[in-house]
Amino acid sequence: MDEQLIQPSPVIIGYTIVFMLVSIAIGWYANKFAKTAEGFFGGTKMFGGVVIGLASAAAVMSAFGFIGGPGLVYKFGFTSIWMTIACGPGFAYGYWVIGKRMRAMADVTDVATLPDIARVRFQSQAVRGILAIGLCAAAVAYLSSQVKGGAKLMNQMLGVSEEWGVAIMFGSTLAYMLVSGMSGSILTDAFQGLVMLIGVFGVIIAYFSMTGGDLSVIMNSPQFGPTFVDGAGAMPFQLVIAFAMIFFIGVMGQPTMLAKMYSVKSHRDLKVAGILGGCSYGLTSLVWILVGYGAMWLVATGASAPIKDLDKAAFLFVSKTGGVLQALVMAALLAAIVSTASFFISLASGALTRDLAGALGHEIPVGRQIVIGRYLQIVVMILCIGFGYWGGRAVAILGTLGWGFFASVTIPTFTMGLLWRRCSREAIILALIFAVVANIACPILENFKIWRFPFPYYLFTVGGAIIIATVVSFFTDGAAGKNLPKQMEPVFKL
Repeated sequence: MDEQLIQPSPVIIGYTIVFMLVSIAIGWYANKFAKTAEGFFGGTKMFGGVVIGLASAAAVMSAFGFIGGPGLVYKFGFTSIWMTIACGPGFAYGYWVIGKRMRAMADVTDVATLPDIARVRFQSQAVRGILAIGLCAAAVAYLSSQVKGGAKLMNQMLGVSEEWGVAIMFGSTLAYMLVSGMSGSILTDAFQGLVMLIGVFGVIIAYFSMTGGDLSVIMNSPQFGPTFVDGAGAMPFQLVIAFAMIFFIGVMGQPTMLAKMYSVKSHRDLKVAGILGGCSYGLTSLVWILVGYGAMWLVATGASAPIKDLDKAAFLFVSKTGGVLQALVMAALLAAIVSTASFFISLASGALTRDLAGALGHEIPVGRQIVIGRYLQIVVMILCIGFGYWGGRAVAILGTLGWGFFASVTIPTFTMGLLWRRCSREAIILALIFAVVANIACPILENFKIWRFPFPYYLFTVGGAIIIATVVSFFTDGAAGKNLPKQMEPVFKL
């Protein structure tokens, strides 16, 4: 069990119980939308722009933002601002440009999952199957950061062991996911996004009450210094650029956004979702800075000992708040983790049940798809718990790995595939194979010290996949250009 920085109180425990019960109630209500494959695996064409905007911000934020983000600030300083700035344009571009064509796909074919769209666009079961494998692998990597963050959070909130914390958090998540799938995930994510926004104001109040906004003590601290408050921070410049790029590109390649683009009721809702989602995420992500600086201020003033585990930076800050304010901040942390976990559980189970099976020639009846999908949700969660506990690495690192993996398989397939007529079937197959192999091989090479990349390897995997898709498309013509499937013509006229 981690050091107990936060003492559980009746207020915190009460907030936690109410949060879990409301989430379960909303999820069970959403069961009425989950009678079809489109409803259970995709929530297709079911929700308005406000719901989708809040749900997108909540699902993208995750433990990576609320727990990993402050840790990055504590270690590197103000450089995290460039990550948050990069996300806003990514949200807007994603919903306004890519979103209109993703949504149009729901009008020209039956869409329940992202590989459904890939299959129709490229007329290929191979693309469908490889993408399903890539999404599942990436979901497990990314969900592991939620397991790690969730275990730490419940330990601090309730004073239980991390094992019991994971059981409570993800048990309650599965309680509504098993009955409502993606529909339940979207509705509960919207509620959790609202909780996050309320928590943001709690953080702002807590930070200025604690520090008075004075950064001079950090600048004059021997442990930190002036570097930690300037625009470059203590992070190497190439790493700053890498993080900013992966956040800009990665947010557009986040399945949490892409899948919700065809969940909106109409094209008009896309602009609302883009504005609300981008503003909500931007506001909540700026909280990383405040929480991280709050932790630095506490250490610099001697109010707390230096921390070695970066994931404890958020809890150190929260520990110095009190009462209702502390409960609000903790509820925001909880909402960020649960919202992300629910989405990726559904994403992975759908990819395995519907898409991988279909790609292998086993099209399963819809009713049976939903039944199998529920069992696979449990399997996926067990895999993620195992990887989260024994995969090592901090929450921020695990989250970044997940973002890079997602971007390398989704950017070529959807951003290039839906915006560029020339993008071919053969190019996407090769790009996906490269992305899956490289994202599995690169961390193995680094962990066993076989090869050390001079830059974050996810730049290699994302960039390599894009380059392969581009170059190969000029020499092949499967489902591209003049050979574009006829049902795709209305999509490319938008």
